[in-house]
Amino acid sequence: MPVAERMLSRIAESLFWMARYMERAEDTARILDVNYHMLLEQSQQTYRLRWEPLVNISGEQERFFKLYSMATTQTVFEFLGFHEENPNSIAQCIYHARENARTIRDRISREMWQDINSLYHMVSKFNAADEIAVGPHRFCSTIKYGSHRFHGVSDDTLPHDEGWQFLQLGRALERAEMTARIVDVEYHNLVEDRDLDSTETAEPDHHQWMAVLKSVAAYEIYRRQYHSRIDPERVAELLILHPQHPRSIRFNVATIQNSLRAISGSSPGGYSNEAERLTGKLHESLMYDRIEEIFERGLHNFLTGVQTTCRQIGYQIARTYFYY
Repeated sequence: MPVAERMLSRIAESLFWMARYMERAEDTARILDVNYHMLLEQSQQTYRLRWEPLVNISGEQERFFKLYSMATTQTVFEFLGFHEENPNSIAQCIYHARENARTIRDRISREMWQDINSLYHMVSKFNAADEIAVGPHRFCSTIKYGSHRFHGVSDDTLPHDEGWQFLQLGRALERAEMTARIVDVEYHNLVEDRDLDSTETAEPDHHQWMAVLKSVAAYEIYRRQYHSRIDPERVAELLILHPQHPRSIRFNVATIQNSLRAISGSSPGGYSNEAERLTGKLHESLMYDRIEEIFERGLHNFLTGVQTTCRQIGYQIARTYFYY
């Protein structure tokens, strides 16, 4: 297998998970920051249900409610931002990303190591209680711009070989799964629950859908593309099927497919392992499905399927390359 001959599986795995942890930290910081600012702009009554969905998006509901009785500004920010018992908290993600970098210091650029090590020490100096008191913006901005800087440094200083492709794989797989969770959870809370609670068709909450778009850096492109008020189905269309937005599911599945082919050397139209087959199958669906067809079959089932497939792709990547 080409990658096994040129790169140790340990190095490939560290690069893959380094990118996943950095992306996970950035995504969590984005939704925390946007949600907090939406809270400031609306009344507590209007925004009463907006903290628990963030826990649901993280996939850590069970762990959260073992530690806390209620989802509030303080408990959610502490849990998603800093809590040591949450392996997916921002602080823990930065720690794990730095640990993966540390184990392969001799195989990454000096600039990459300095950048991620510096970010880790900056995060370590933040105090949860102090950041809760002043609001999460300072902390979340440090994470977001730290992630942007890390990927920029990686692109500029790391050879674009198999190692770089594993970085792209980790980042794109994490983004695809996170976007699927965000759309699934938010559509359920902002549309389906409202319809069940009302005998009339409820108007979409434009303020909260704006928060969804901002949490994936898609608000401006939505305005440019649709020139209309925010419509939930169009939000779903943009975040699922847009071929060029860097946080849409389709864009990231295409990135996964390109990186897997670059690593294995397989040609377009074929596949050399199960990860490539699953990715190609999902990409075909995203290329040719229309949003109306997805809604007819059931948005929740579709997005649950995307998340399941992303997990299967991750498992098959590990099985093919990391456990060699």
